[in-house]
Amino acid sequence: MTPRFSYDPASFKGMEQAGWEQGAARYDALFGSITRHAIEPLLDAAAVASGTTTLDLCCGPGYGAAAAVARGARAIGIDFSPAMVSTAQGLHPAAAFRQGDAEALDFERESFHAVICSFGVNHLPDPDKALREAARVLRRGGRLAFSMWCAPGKSKFHQLVLESIRAHGTLDLPLPPAPPPFRFSEPAACVAALRAAGFDDPQVAEIALVFRPRAPSEVLALTMCAVRLQMMIELQSAEARERIRQAIVEGTERYRSGAGLEIPMPALIASGAKPMASNDA
Repeated sequence: MTPRFSYDPASFKGMEQAGWEQGAARYDALFGSITRHAIEPLLDAAAVASGTTTLDLCCGPGYGAAAAVARGARAIGIDFSPAMVSTAQGLHPAAAFRQGDAEALDFERESFHAVICSFGVNHLPDPDKALREAARVLRRGGRLAFSMWCAPGKSKFHQLVLESIRAHGTLDLPLPPAPPPFRFSEPAACVAALRAAGFDDPQVAEIALVFRPRAPSEVLALTMCAVRLQMMIELQSAEARERIRQAIVEGTERYRSGAGLEIPMPALIASGAKPMASNDA
């Protein structure tokens, strides 16, 4: 029996786990419509090919592991949310999934040729520890690749939500201590973190992603699939929450074009290689 992990609900990790337990069923139809399009570039950055043993960290609905299997790789996905693991297993029966902690991997050293993490680093309380764990379980010469949203300004969804909160609510909220949400939205920060974790050949590329909601209400629903944003709205006063939600719906109209609603949400894909001569413990 795979152990089930649970965390202090007052901690950032506990808040994130609880949020993903509630949001797992919604993710595939909403965020999944965007994040799926980053999977193939992510696998390319990690050099995933036929025969590659691949670990999908923070696997969510399992898109990365499933796409790796489609390439002929042997893949396993882990997530700290049992609901996400169940969703992934239901969507992708050809891949293997189990509950696990990206910051404390239950795998031997040098178990994998490739490690990927699709939009997961910003949900970890200690992402640097997760990068070191990825380096530990990678074989020498193997590659890690992770994706992360570009900062608000480039990512118009995040800009719209945060501008609405600032205008109609407050950012001074009793959230658990956590890393900066957009730390890995800057290429230089990605490179520095990869090097600090022991990776060589750090590379960062930007990819164009677009959210195409059928109606403004889907933009509001998307905030419910982003745990930290969801909590930033839920912790407002009832009056402020209503104003923020209305501002998000109204602000969505600025992204209407002849093709409907198109909200740019570009992302970064960062990768690095474990040195052939490894010094990890």
